[in-house]
Amino acid sequence: MRDNDIKSKFKSSAEVLKSLFEEKAGGPVSEQFLRWKLWLSWTDVVGPTTAEYTEPVAYRNGVLWLWVKNSTWMQQMTFMSETIKNTVNQKFKKNFVTEIRYTLDRKNIPYKSDEGFKKDVKKFVK
Repeated sequence: MRDNDIKSKFKSSAEVLKSLFEEKAGGPVSEQFLRWKLWLSWTDVVGPTTAEYTEPVAYRNGVLWLWVKNSTWMQQMTFMSETIKNTVNQKFKKNFVTEIRYTLDRKNIPYKSDEGFKKDVKKFVK
């Protein structure tokens, strides 16, 4: 009887992975997983022409940073911001992107400390 009690406390590896990545449960890596999916499907989201001149380079707290190849495309992208934001939110998660910012320098993006991520994972593992 005691063995059954102990085994019932453990989750299968599939359940653990699902809870890590699940958006609805607010898993500790769900936001990063969505970001990764966005990077992979960027061409599908914006189209091949726009994807040729732009690339997502950072995401933090609802702000998506896009690298743009030149200032001409940066101007064009400002007109497309709302459409891109709505498309991303529709395909991935409501209010996933609240703002889009542009940069000509791939290194000119906000630095994200990994401390918050580490804390979330430690809470989950406990």
